[in-house]
Amino acid sequence: MSQQSRWRKIGLDFGVISGAEWLIIVAAFLGRYLLQFYQTSIGYLGSTFGMNSFEIGIGFALFTLAFAASAFIMHRIRPSQLRTAEIIALTLLGATMPLYIVVKGYAEVYTLMIIDGLITGVVMDSFMTMSGMASIDQARRQVEQAAFSFWVALALIVAPFTTGYLLGLGIKTLFALFAIMAFIAIPFVVALRGRYALKYVEAKGHGGHTSISSLFRNLEFNWAVIAALAYTIPFFIIFSFSYEIGSALGFTASEVYYLLAAMFVGDVLTRLVVRLKSPITNRRPYMIAAVTIALLASVFLALSMVSWIFFILALLIAGIPDGLTWTLGLQIANTSFKREEIATSTSFFSSIMMIMSALMPLVGYMFSVVGETYTLTVFAGITAVFFVWELLLRPINKNKEVKVQ
Repeated sequence: MSQQSRWRKIGLDFGVISGAEWLIIVAAFLGRYLLQFYQTSIGYLGSTFGMNSFEIGIGFALFTLAFAASAFIMHRIRPSQLRTAEIIALTLLGATMPLYIVVKGYAEVYTLMIIDGLITGVVMDSFMTMSGMASIDQARRQVEQAAFSFWVALALIVAPFTTGYLLGLGIKTLFALFAIMAFIAIPFVVALRGRYALKYVEAKGHGGHTSISSLFRNLEFNWAVIAALAYTIPFFIIFSFSYEIGSALGFTASEVYYLLAAMFVGDVLTRLVVRLKSPITNRRPYMIAAVTIALLASVFLALSMVSWIFFILALLIAGIPDGLTWTLGLQIANTSFKREEIATSTSFFSSIMMIMSALMPLVGYMFSVVGETYTLTVFAGITAVFFVWELLLRPINKNKEVKVQ
């Protein structure tokens, strides 16, 4: 394969990616920045409101479970309605994020987290679905999805790095400042019409959605789901409690954010490697690699209280499973289902990745009762259960292929 072909696979050839896809990429980068900032800041934000670890865990769970619940909204939105839904959601996100400056009590904070979790779920699910809809041709859609994954993933690094750099302004102020990005993204979504309109929409006469249960008949979808459940255990613990753990080990808040940025360097580089190797015919080894690294990250987290070196090691590798599972899971959701199933498969895969956030209040409570080391050891054991489950899933029957229409 020529070097030019490799560059094209990751979307670095401006002559290959359609104008519509570039509009989606720019807008989605801004949306992903806001989601990344939100997820990595809930722990620190909660501490500024006087929350303990249990209460912070509740906040993170409320935000991410609301994000997951947005799939039920997305399940009813037809692909041809995504543009309008995106504009409404971005407007609401930009209007609500600054409210952290004025809210006071826990009830108000939690309510705002729920509302913004629901809104960001719609924002990101819409973008992920649209990323595979700018072109009709399957080969071109693959290339454009590669571009979307690579460029949007850069927000994973930029968001925590800029947050750490600007933290002196105050975390509440940053919520108001960064909210501007939602409004900046809107014109790019508005421009998705005419010659830049989405091409791959619902089949004529079809409602544009399908049953949720039908998704799990796809064996590869199940691989991705189990891998997602496994790696999000250490991933969400880091999101929710990295500030608390880091502080106990002597790290400043800014240093923790810089470590989070370093974690996502591994995430982005992994996505780049996957895209360079695409098309990948056998995704199972990648999913097994994801759960293996997730288990290792969980063990390192449990050892963090022994030495701060393990905390750094955990963060350096914890992003790799996200790069593997998110990239290949999105690819499965967008390319191995029929066109009327795409919105449902994409939004529910995204939502499933948020389920483990429900455990974060328990993590926070256990921190205060039995301590960090014991708690993190227990959750490393839970990660090990999913690791074994992934290994036990049967390989795909090579004589059967998923046919997409």
